[in-house]
Amino acid sequence: MEIDRVLIQLASPDTPRLIAFYRDVLQLPLHGMGPHNFAIGADTILSIQHHSQVSGPTKEPTRVIFDFWVKDIDAEQARLEVQGVRFSRSKGLEYWGGVISTFSDPDGNTIQLIQHKPELRTSPSAP
Repeated sequence: MEIDRVLIQLASPDTPRLIAFYRDVLQLPLHGMGPHNFAIGADTILSIQHHSQVSGPTKEPTRVIFDFWVKDIDAEQARLEVQGVRFSRSKGLEYWGGVISTFSDPDGNTIQLIQHKPELRTSPSAP
């Protein structure tokens, strides 16, 4: 299989609220396919959609996790906190040098900011 592009459909019972979050709070750039489609990196599109079989907040918030790799986790996290985003994990360090902060969107979907800092890498067996 050769894939040119990925489009992720995220269904919500309240699409206007979720679209506003991804557009205004996260400030993801819009993709040219319409006001409910966001460009994530070079070749991935996040599309917020209504679906008749979706209601209420997500029942399994970590079934799908959005990992947004950023250049400056400190700046991005501070910007989001000013806008009221609450982080359940703040700049946790992984042995491979990843710094990860975790939060949820208004539907309860899990999102992580990740910055790779190879200089912080430790042994996999380190605590």
